Amino acid sequence: MAIKGRWPRAVFYDSKTTLFDWGWSWASAAATLVKKYGSTVDTAKFTSNWVRFFESHHRRTAFSQYTPVTDTVKEALVDTFNTFRIPGSPDDVRAYTELQKDVGLFAETEEALTNQQNLGVKVFIYSDVEREYLDMYVSKFRRFKADFVGSTEQPRIHKPNPLTYHWVLQQNGLQPRDVLYCAAPGFDVQGAMSAGLIAAWLRRPVDGMLANQAPSSKGIPADYEIESLHEVTRIIQLNRGGG
Repeated sequence: MAIKGRWPRAVFYDSKTTLFDWGWSWASAAATLVKKYGSTVDTAKFTSNWVRFFESHHRRTAFSQYTPVTDTVKEALVDTFNTFRIPGSPDDVRAYTELQKDVGLFAETEEALTNQQNLGVKVFIYSDVEREYLDMYVSKFRRFKADFVGSTEQPRIHKPNPLTYHWVLQQNGLQPRDVLYCAAPGFDVQGAMSAGLIAAWLRRPVDGMLANQAPSSKGIPADYEIESLHEVTRIIQLNRGGG
């Protein structure tokens, strides 16, 4: 696909598992909890189940009452404890929340986003996590500064509800046709496409997470499938170079 001219005017990014290694905090918290309770459950299996419960609960919140992500993480953790008959407590979610300050960038994130901004596009970062945690992630940039940083906590509409993507566009005076969306989670890509955005699915392998799940096995595929944020830079170069 090529849209010649001055497209895109902005690149619109998901944050967790796309720009920031959010999966690390899940795997590390899971290891801590398995050890704490002396469980023989494999840490990877505990993490996978925890994430699957989270994804199931979280998608429901996109079309119902807004629920802080941490509350959904906690609910999923309780379900995981019950599955493996581990006598854990909802308060054990602290094993996850206390790690959020240490969630770091993926290796190519800062260089790629800086290069994209240098090509004349704006860079947006928008996340389902609470703003306090998102700000912790964004603080890891050494030089790069996003043109817009937002959380679904602000409009109180979770992804993949199309309304939440439109909220970001409205905040920045843009239309869906102006923007390239990029995310690793498949459901996030589907939501963006439902909102009318051209989307790139980042096939980033993340242990224990569902981020590498294809956007759809039966529906319309993403406009682009990529394996690195540097490929987003190339997409911008190919399109903006035509105008």
